Amino acid sequence: MGWIIPSAGTPILFQDLVQAFLAVLDGSRAVQKFETFFQEYLGQRYCFLVNSGTTAFYVILKALKRFSNRGDVLLPAYTAPSLILPINATGLKPRLVDVSLETFNLDVEKTGLLLSWETLCLLPVHMFGMPCAMDELVDVSKNEGAFVVDDAASSMGAVLNGQLTGTLGNVGFYSFNRGKNLSTLSGGLICTDDPELALAIEEEREKLDAPNGLSKLGIAAKVIGLALAVRPWFYTLFKPVISGFKYTALHPDFAAHQYTGLQAALGLAIFQRAEQIFKVRTSNGLFLYRHLAGRKGLVLPKILPRSKPAFNQFPIIIEDEQKRDLILNEIVASGVEATVLYPYPIHEVYDLGYDLTEDPFPNATYLSRHLLLIPTHPIMRRDDLEKVVQVFDQHFPKMN
Repeated sequence: MGWIIPSAGTPILFQDLVQAFLAVLDGSRAVQKFETFFQEYLGQRYCFLVNSGTTAFYVILKALKRFSNRGDVLLPAYTAPSLILPINATGLKPRLVDVSLETFNLDVEKTGLLLSWETLCLLPVHMFGMPCAMDELVDVSKNEGAFVVDDAASSMGAVLNGQLTGTLGNVGFYSFNRGKNLSTLSGGLICTDDPELALAIEEEREKLDAPNGLSKLGIAAKVIGLALAVRPWFYTLFKPVISGFKYTALHPDFAAHQYTGLQAALGLAIFQRAEQIFKVRTSNGLFLYRHLAGRKGLVLPKILPRSKPAFNQFPIIIEDEQKRDLILNEIVASGVEATVLYPYPIHEVYDLGYDLTEDPFPNATYLSRHLLLIPTHPIMRRDDLEKVVQVFDQHFPKMN
């Protein structure tokens, strides 16, 4: 029986778990050490850990409201639908912007047209670990006096113009959820260089409850489960059980609380190999890029000059929607768990007051219908990548 390569996979070693559990009795210091580590790694003066990327965004919005009475938050029409939850929870209004079918990221020109003096902040998202055009987005936001919240939830390790994504706005955040570039099961990080904003963030973060003892035990058990689940042999044997823990339905709400010391200690252990993990993600994505570029019927994203992606997954547009599903099934049958990510754009998930008689965000809708994602994590070996390319060879032969 062939093993199945899971769609997400941060390699968690036995020694990582041992180091984390040995440090669990020193939980508060582990969190502080991990925050200090990120201050140095990111070159940011202030870093704050919380239980998820969603909570990180929520805390940021709560802090930004102290500085402005504006009410609009601009974000891509194709991204994680869960981003709407903290916007609603803080009483703000989500305003969607269409994406570019060239970069698969926020459309800069359309963003500039929608920014106004009602905009509290713009949320550029570096989708799939590919940096978006932050220079232009920061410039247009400054013209309207809006904050820029740099969403690097899926792009830790990616670089634009010599700077890490997440550090390119007024404030940024990352996610350590199971499917992210590095995972401690869950978790989120906020970073900023602004002392006034940092003070507001710290005060809002301190309002969060600490997880109780039962929750901590559950997290510890799930961390062990995650370490096993990313191993292809374990994932294959226990796939029906593991599938029950995956998010397959829309989140109706989110739990906001503090980060645990166990996860912080695990993060410190894993980060000893972070640069190698990011390097492999970049290399695997570029391998697919080289072998799939220039094929009729496929559209690959434009990689910005002076940028280095840290691919969360490798995105491909398949122009024939029906063929996308066929390709997906064949890649999965080859032993690689390809995915389609978000099957609907945000305006089809939530009723945000848009007139849907004519699609207001056609590019986001198109992307949701035609996108296919290939894993790029370090568990994907060269022969796994070649299997994927062979599937595409059968349907989209190389052009002479």
